[in-house]
Amino acid sequence: MTLSARQQRKLQKERERLKKPLRTVVHPMGIINYAVQLAIALYMYDFLRNFFMMLVVSIVIASPIFDLLGLFFAYRGISVRIVAPEKNVTRNSIGYLRLVLDNRSIVVSYDTCVKLDTENTFYQDKSGAILSLPASARKSFEHHIPLKYSMNGIYKFSVENITIRDLMGFVSIRKKQDSSAEVHVFPESISNIELDMQDISRGMTESEETVKKGHDFADVSDVREYIPGDKLMSIHWKLSAKRDILMVKDRVSMSDQQMVILTELCGSDEEVDEILGLTYAVIEKMVRDQTYVRLMWWSEGNFAFEERHIMNLENLRDAFSDIYYEKIYNDSEKTKGYMRSIHPELKAYVNICMKDGKADAVVVEQD
Repeated sequence: MTLSARQQRKLQKERERLKKPLRTVVHPMGIINYAVQLAIALYMYDFLRNFFMMLVVSIVIASPIFDLLGLFFAYRGISVRIVAPEKNVTRNSIGYLRLVLDNRSIVVSYDTCVKLDTENTFYQDKSGAILSLPASARKSFEHHIPLKYSMNGIYKFSVENITIRDLMGFVSIRKKQDSSAEVHVFPESISNIELDMQDISRGMTESEETVKKGHDFADVSDVREYIPGDKLMSIHWKLSAKRDILMVKDRVSMSDQQMVILTELCGSDEEVDEILGLTYAVIEKMVRDQTYVRLMWWSEGNFAFEERHIMNLENLRDAFSDIYYEKIYNDSEKTKGYMRSIHPELKAYVNICMKDGKADAVVVEQD
């Protein structure tokens, strides 16, 4: 959803207003309207001097008391929930978000203002909307918001506060909320992807640690205490929990070929999104062909290479969920330099990066 410059300024002002400490806002126009109505009722009573007009004046005078009392009950009883029906979706898919307004009080509210924030945490792309929703007495109101997930990443939806206005329009009270939902968006599956597998196969390398299924405790030669420098993936977590000390599995050394893929998180948002799409498609094809993949990427936050062993599509999605918490960087050449200095043992790997304006899988051979 694209907002005009005027709408963006208005939304920014509303955000700044709602970020201020909780407070009651008085609306002068509502008070002026009430004063006019009261004056008319008093004039009519003075003119007619009958019981009916006296009853009308009494109701008009007493109505603000009941109105503010109702606002107090509405403030205590109204809350909002965000529900994302699907936690994992594919890019360019269309879904919806459920915004549920619960009212436990016996008072209705015709104007409950909900500030909904939307953020793609990977690309740090933020947007928002302000919705005015009704709240029936002792009922829940559901508002379905259609969405199109146009980029990969983690979409976070949150409501930090709501504003409840009284029926007569005198005052509104802001109420703190803490409701959020996340949706993980993964690249689309590309069944007709064309790859030069003969060229890419040069990125195969020998690994001293097997990644095949079944090579767990049965293939362990010994179990010992953890020594600084041991890999976390070798920790025997169940045994460590029982003994209250980290225990490490010494595996039988096995040689196994695997494809090493380095994906670059470098460039503009659109370029990184294209790189991720190709990375996902390449690995998905290799997994379906029963080729084990060692996926690597440079982590700016940890200043180190992160790596995941991909044996199935579940591993692939888990790896991408971890990638979505990384930072995008600008210098693509440093990735190759770090690879040469940190992993000189790799003779070759497949680097998925931008080349000639589009994402491509390039084999890099290290001396």
